[in-house]
Amino acid sequence: MHLNRSTTLLTLALAASSLACSAAGIRGASYAIVDTESGERVEFDAFIDRIADADVLFLGEQHDNATCHELQHWTTLALAKRRPIALSLEQFESDVQGTLDSYMAGEITEAAFLEGSRPWSNYTEHYRPTVEWARAEGVHVIAANIPRPLARKVARGRWEELGVIGNVDSPWALNVDEPEYRARFEVAMGNHGGTESADLDDWFAAQCVKDDRMAESIADHLKEEDAAPPLVIHWCGRFHSDYRLGAVSRLAMRRPDLKIMTVSMETTEDLDAPLPSEAASSADFVWWIR
Repeated sequence: MHLNRSTTLLTLALAASSLACSAAGIRGASYAIVDTESGERVEFDAFIDRIADADVLFLGEQHDNATCHELQHWTTLALAKRRPIALSLEQFESDVQGTLDSYMAGEITEAAFLEGSRPWSNYTEHYRPTVEWARAEGVHVIAANIPRPLARKVARGRWEELGVIGNVDSPWALNVDEPEYRARFEVAMGNHGGTESADLDDWFAAQCVKDDRMAESIADHLKEEDAAPPLVIHWCGRFHSDYRLGAVSRLAMRRPDLKIMTVSMETTEDLDAPLPSEAASSADFVWWIR
């Protein structure tokens, strides 16, 4: 995505002072925030007011959308001004939690952290600013995803290598019984006719095991006996959280007591255009981005 002038200015402001969450600066970007329940467009401060009392907030992204990542960053910083938070990331896998913790505690260098944590190719551009902010502020970061080698095994039909299957209490739970999610997955994969295939079954299972692992990571962090748990802000690809499916439904299954809120995003050439009805049903709020 090419950055326009307003987004570039926001990026420069972020680089100059990532701790100064200026609502005025955010309003200069090329986006709108839509409250999908009312259909109204809201200012950034009002948006923060409406999500601040969640127990878990899913911020669904397109992985290569720079404006979305900036909105995730500013939303995370703004919420941290209101209450304690933890940052949960799809972009790191649970088996590197120790390496991540060591880096956040200042025990290893960034080079050692990156060498031992399998960062995504766009880590430096899109995720590093927020991780570095969290490190400076002492905010806990959760490596939420399932290790890629295990996800690959599931995608290749080797489900049994996860160990226990179908038990949500196990470390590597896998639940593929979510028909609406499966239908949306088939459309996303180009299988509009709904034809069954072994490959599609395995690919969907790999998608689901990621959702289950992310839900488990968040639930493990939010102990039910905690008197004042943090707000967990989870960054993930929007397909994992749209329509309250995927990781959201799996977290709700584990912790039905939690107030879970969701944010998605859509791109547009015309910010004045109404949000498409399908997008309007995808989350509690939608970032409408040009």
